Amino acid sequence: PAAGPRHYAGVTTTRLPAAVRDLLRAPAAAAADADLLARFVAARDEAAFAALVCRHGGTVWDVCRAVVGNHADADDAFQATFLVLLRRGRAIRRGDALGGWLHTVAVRVALRARKRQAARY
Repeated sequence: PAAGPRHYAGVTTTRLPAAVRDLLRAPAAAAADADLLARFVAARDEAAFAALVCRHGGTVWDVCRAVVGNHADADDAFQATFLVLLRRGRAIRRGDALGGWLHTVAVRVALRARKRQAARY
């Protein structure tokens, strides 16, 4: 295959953090979000978590970048969003709504980051 940027969910991979680009190179699991979330919550299945990051990373990154504006703070907000999933995954009642849940978390985390960014200047 040709080298160069690849596109996922409207995001050019060269704009994504390196760890996310690595995950996007792996094929996403065919399992539904609810199944992947259940595997992760029950057994801390790293492959299931990686598949969720792969599947939703582009959208989360787009939200963080759009709200925060700068790459470094968007990267921090992106990582914080998935840390919330790590910590609060058990609280998600409907695994099939994970995409919306992550979007909401990403917006809230990015808004806090933007507030901190404004306070710095």
